[in-house]
Amino acid sequence: MKKTVGKLLIIAGILILAGMMFNGREGFSFFGFDDESARTYHAQAKDIDKIDIDAKSITVNIQAENRDDIKAEISGKNVRLDSSEQGRTLQLSAHSKGFWPFFWKKNELIVKVPSDYQDDLAISSGSGNVKLSGGGLHLRNVALKSGSGSLKADDLQAQNLSVKGTSGAVRLENVQTAAADIRSTSGNTKLENVTGRLSIKQTSGNLRASFTEINDPLSIKQTSGNTKLKLPDDADISLEAESTSGNISHSYSFDQVTNEKRTLTGKKRNGKNKIDISITSGNVSIE
Repeated sequence: MKKTVGKLLIIAGILILAGMMFNGREGFSFFGFDDESARTYHAQAKDIDKIDIDAKSITVNIQAENRDDIKAEISGKNVRLDSSEQGRTLQLSAHSKGFWPFFWKKNELIVKVPSDYQDDLAISSGSGNVKLSGGGLHLRNVALKSGSGSLKADDLQAQNLSVKGTSGAVRLENVQTAAADIRSTSGNTKLENVTGRLSIKQTSGNLRASFTEINDPLSIKQTSGNTKLKLPDDADISLEAESTSGNISHSYSFDQVTNEKRTLTGKKRNGKNKIDISITSGNVSIE
């Protein structure tokens, strides 16, 4: 046993030494790239109508600041940032280049944008978290997608919002949009103070949503998981909810309501804004 461990350590040492030597001659490294040009990029915001980000195994963090340019900076020993401007689109690609990634190091791409940037933003993360701290940003089209990792956006306005999470939590807070398509395959979704025409589709996981105002239709379709909604007292809504397998309960003060075990129909004020809830397996709670 000791001989086997010793041989493995010797082999590991040889591989590390070879990688370091090879890095000096041809640019390959077990540990990644330290080249500054592969870690930062600047673009003039006035020349950009869309920021398109593709990331793998790295956290993406968007920050709004009082600045004129767009700055992208990547951190982590084994990562590289590739960037280009195609017409008026800024393309950023963050990926691992090392042979042995440093899993204990935090790999992160931080993109700082001007607070008055008002165009498009698209982020696709294969594996890693996505965080958008809007800082009051007013954007046109926003698309957030994560294969494995959490998606979080706050303090943001967007004409159109698309959020797609495969495995990981989705959280939106203080988000105003004309229309939003929110989808989660596996993971919990939490919405707080989100406004606009909302379409929510969830395959597996719980949904919790708290609204301070509802001025547009809301559609919720869930395959497996519980749904809990907190509605404003003065909402002008008509609500229909059904669950194939699960209970539906409410403590909300509807003006008119019919509630059975697996169905609920309620109306508040004039019933202007329609809320449709369809659950295959799970409980629904309306507060």
